[in-house]
Amino acid sequence: MRFTKKSSLSLSVNAIVVLILAIVMLGLGLGFIKGMFGKVSGQLEQQISAEPNPSAPFAGEPLTLSRETLITRIGEREIIKVSILNPTDAILNNAKPVIDCGTEFPITEQKVNPKDIAQGKAVTFAMVATIPAVPANTYLCKMFVEGKPAISKDLTIRISQ
Repeated sequence: MRFTKKSSLSLSVNAIVVLILAIVMLGLGLGFIKGMFGKVSGQLEQQISAEPNPSAPFAGEPLTLSRETLITRIGEREIIKVSILNPTDAILNNAKPVIDCGTEFPITEQKVNPKDIAQGKAVTFAMVATIPAVPANTYLCKMFVEGKPAISKDLTIRISQ
């Protein structure tokens, strides 16, 4: 008795075809995801470059903002630039601006990269804050340097429908 094994050749060709299709689909999926993230990061960079730079901070006003009034809507992502002068005689390590609007309007999603600020030097930050779901109103908030509440400035946020 003699057996021929044609099925083993057919199985290996099918396996190779499936493997090639899987690699092609993986490549297409990764390309799509990269394209989507590229668009989002490009839009964010455009928004940051469109935001005007704040005036230079000085000893009497160590924190300055690009806008002192934000007019926005619920769920919007707002970008604000903040310049901070270090008036102390020590380096401010991992300094970053923080928005505090109290318990009735907590802005929990604030994104900013912390930086070291040398003594007597000023640094500009770009902050991204997402507006939470709160009633339409005008809120008085405070922008300050994390860990240094004495370095602060008032910020008005007006939320419309």
